[in-house]
Amino acid sequence: MPISAEEYAEFERLADDESHRERECTRFLEEATDLLLPSTPVATIHIALEQRSPYGRSDYIVVADIRSDTGQQERHMVFWELKAPQCHLVEIDDSNTRYRPTKDLVKAETQLLHYVHQAAGDRDLLERYDIRYTANVIAGGIIIGRDNRLVRPGAGVDPAAAQHSYRIRQTHIYNKVQIRVMTWDRIMNLVKPE
Repeated sequence: MPISAEEYAEFERLADDESHRERECTRFLEEATDLLLPSTPVATIHIALEQRSPYGRSDYIVVADIRSDTGQQERHMVFWELKAPQCHLVEIDDSNTRYRPTKDLVKAETQLLHYVHQAAGDRDLLERYDIRYTANVIAGGIIIGRDNRLVRPGAGVDPAAAQHSYRIRQTHIYNKVQIRVMTWDRIMNLVKPE
């Protein structure tokens, strides 16, 4: 859903800023809730920011009722880990021939997996939100960086090789476990006023 031109200008300013602005950008995610769910929700029940758990604080959680392909309505809890628009996804490795995920991306992956695992085993949490199946507690993904910040700048960086390296990771890891990784530009494009 589009936001006002003034709100969008603020979002754009935060995303372009030199300082990490992950927390300030989080408020714009509510307008992109449908994008953050595995399919179109029947109803969004709850959105939690900075939810505490024994593993730390989950950045963004959406609880929503979703209709399955066979018409059954089920409640899902979808976790998203957020890193600042100022972060990069990959950097050149020590060999100067391959690219590895940045520390920010690895941290987000680790946090996301632990939060989902912990929540799926928390009976009180599942009961509080009326989630009947632990399989409905899922990792939505990671929002990190910008389209123009895929690779950390440095000597010998080849953007095409960096994109190829990221694509390998996406194919063999993220796609197989259904974790989406998107940049803040994806959210910005969705909420941009017409």
